[in-house]
Amino acid sequence: MPLFTFSVSIAAGAVALPLSTWQYRFPPKPALLEVMVNAGAVGVVQNLTTGAESIVQAESPVSAGGTTGVLPARLNNEPIVDKVDAGEELVLSLRNTSGGAIVANGVAILTYAV
Repeated sequence: MPLFTFSVSIAAGAVALPLSTWQYRFPPKPALLEVMVNAGAVGVVQNLTTGAESIVQAESPVSAGGTTGVLPARLNNEPIVDKVDAGEELVLSLRNTSGGAIVANGVAILTYAV
């Protein structure tokens, strides 16, 4: 069950692609993808695509109120869940729409189909 955690500072108006460095960005076999993201302040929007599908509508707001370096958990953050096929590219785009830098924290989990 591959796990990827991240905490990234996003400058004003900038875009972060946190899953771009994950070795499982292209899953080797079918899996269930779960992603949880939060931000330290209001102003971060997201888009999640798997292959050709947009799983989270572009410019959807990220939950605010997170603490820098504290990863989101299921207790207070609803995971985004999708079934992905082998070889589909997983792309999470986070954009800061505010006037100052904001830290976004997240967790991505792949659970392979049995």
